[in-house]
Amino acid sequence: MEFRPKRGLRLQLIAVLAIALSPLLLLSAVQSWFEYRDERRQETRLLFSTSLVASQDLEAALQRASGMAAAVSSRAFAFLTDAEGCQRAFARIAETDEMIANISLIDTDGRPVCSSMPAPPEANASERRFFQRLRSGAQASFSRVYFGPISRRPVIVAGRRVTSASDGGFAGAIAVSVDLSAASGLLRQDFLPAGAAIALIDEGGVTPLYDAGAGGPSFDLSLLDIALEAGSPGEPERVPSQDFAPGYTVITAPLIEDELGLLIAAPTREINAWGGLDVLGTLLIPTIMWLLALACVWIAIDLFVLRWLTYLGRMARLYGGGRFDLPARRARSAPYEVRELADTMERMAQSLERQTSELEDVVEQRGALLREIHHRVKNNLQIIVSLLNLQAGRLDDERARAPLFEARRRINALAMVHRSLYEAEDLRYVQMRGFLDQLVANLTDVSRDDRLIEVTVHSDEIAFTPDQTAPLALFVTEAVTNAFKHAFEGRTHGRIEVRLSCIEDECVVEVIDDGTGAAEGAARGTGSSLMQAFATQLGGVVEEGAPEGGGHRAALRFPN
Repeated sequence: MEFRPKRGLRLQLIAVLAIALSPLLLLSAVQSWFEYRDERRQETRLLFSTSLVASQDLEAALQRASGMAAAVSSRAFAFLTDAEGCQRAFARIAETDEMIANISLIDTDGRPVCSSMPAPPEANASERRFFQRLRSGAQASFSRVYFGPISRRPVIVAGRRVTSASDGGFAGAIAVSVDLSAASGLLRQDFLPAGAAIALIDEGGVTPLYDAGAGGPSFDLSLLDIALEAGSPGEPERVPSQDFAPGYTVITAPLIEDELGLLIAAPTREINAWGGLDVLGTLLIPTIMWLLALACVWIAIDLFVLRWLTYLGRMARLYGGGRFDLPARRARSAPYEVRELADTMERMAQSLERQTSELEDVVEQRGALLREIHHRVKNNLQIIVSLLNLQAGRLDDERARAPLFEARRRINALAMVHRSLYEAEDLRYVQMRGFLDQLVANLTDVSRDDRLIEVTVHSDEIAFTPDQTAPLALFVTEAVTNAFKHAFEGRTHGRIEVRLSCIEDECVVEVIDDGTGAAEGAARGTGSSLMQAFATQLGGVVEEGAPEGGGHRAALRFPN
């Protein structure tokens, strides 16, 4: 049996509508993607702008510190001879710029000679990179970010070489320390997204200046060179490596090329809050409308189509069951097309009722005629039996009367077939259990004598057509008659059993007696020939032999 999936009208119409509206949903998705991309670009541009402004502020502070160091270095010879005047002068200069943490005059060994803030005894700049560069001949240099021993704050030092007036050799250095804490106070005025951080980066590592959220990014220090080389002064660039600060977008703005840079790290967000609502609305609203359209069609199909189809289907089943008098009243409130279909079904039911009534009348007439025919045939056969009885009664010779009696039994079996048919409710079939009981009882009455012969019938609940019943009845008649005539010679009692059974597509009728067995030459008699002829009519075969316990068995096996 071929399996066919159920495709209901509702699902098919919903599928058609969903496909029809899909282009609108697809366009909304594409538009949402472009808006999402624009949001990302806008957020990146904001980071670039913020990094540019912040780098300009810091660069300006460094340039002021470098200029201040240059101005002081030009008069350094005067400060070398007046330590107290040097400290007061440096303190007044530092007060003019809140970004300046300290100004120091350093001798050739790296020890502070004077500074705007008291210097601890252990203070020594000889190991600082900026001092070593100045001592090596550089006129100006910047330090790395470090914790100032004098200012006690994170600083960057702008250094300037001091030369000897006599020979132009190295005479020390002026160090102007830029206070990174004060610089970060200026940077906080710039707009930064939540969770962003600002830091300075150099070869020594990353120094946070500002963190707008909890925690902040974790930087991979092995990628510092990549971050330092990104961009050039005045042109912020995005750090190309995604592993430098996982989960963050990092913009670097170099302050001193390949030595010092400013980093702004912002969490990589899909979309920001307001932009998210715009992008989400662009896709969500069409999706909601698409789903609402499908839901409306679903309800409409159920309300205006499926409900009435179910009702009309129920009416059709009632009409199919013969209830032609039921009107489809509920369809009066249905849509026009459904009312038209309901009216058509009512007219069809009325037409079928008339036709059924006419057919029933015809069938009843035909049944009455067939019963009459079977009744007349039975009567005619009974008349023939009566004529045979009259003819046999006029014969004195017993041998001459025997064939007439045998013909009478055969004709009587046929008459019983027709009697069973006109007495049955269904003229097409004969119920074999009751028929065999009557047939065997009739044969017993005809063959009765002084002997005590017990005849029993065992039959399944089987119904055969007249074409099958007639040869079967004649076979049983011949077999039972032969048993009465030949099986019990010299005996006063006996038993004959008639069995009829069907297994799957094969049936078998058996006549078994407990007599003396078949006589020699019995297989060549008239009865045996007739039994073979009856088996041929049924497409079967005759089986004869002695059952267990003795006697004789005559069976007819034929297809059902």
